[in-house]
Amino acid sequence: MRERREDVLALFLERYRPLFYHCITHFESDHSAREDLYQEVVLYVLERLDKDRFDSTKGSFGTWLYRVAWCRCVDLKRKQGARRNPRLTTLGEKIPERVDPTPSPRDQAADGEISDLVRRGMATLEVEERALLELRFVDNRTIGEISDELSISLEQTKYRLKRASTSLRRVLLNELALEEAADER
Repeated sequence: MRERREDVLALFLERYRPLFYHCITHFESDHSAREDLYQEVVLYVLERLDKDRFDSTKGSFGTWLYRVAWCRCVDLKRKQGARRNPRLTTLGEKIPERVDPTPSPRDQAADGEISDLVRRGMATLEVEERALLELRFVDNRTIGEISDELSISLEQTKYRLKRASTSLRRVLLNELALEEAADER
């Protein structure tokens, strides 16, 4: 093979063409592009053989050949993808270092709608449920602080908060269902 004898190369290509195409078809569906990739892979394999990269103590020739062909296909497709998807930035345009933290008008409108919906839902809850949810989520109190303030156990606080959250969720889901039904009319 190092002497590039035609009969040996022809035998090599005939014997290992299916192996090369097995690798190549995983990466390329276009026939003409497959042929180009095949030639690239064969040339790369021959270069590796010329540089004595195959070590028979580490495995069989077929396994080595498959691994080299597979890795070369991966490399070539990555390069091709990098060329197809260049990073575009126009000259003079600076990319901001941080995202603007102020909400967009759309976000503000959505927050307003949600806030109104939650306020209406909170108004329908029992006084204790409303107080628990306000302490936890409006005042940002911990469960331990709420427990101390109401003089009840941590478990009771967790249980009552869970029950209040479930009640609010039920009210909000009913409100949303009513709004959707009204929108469909």
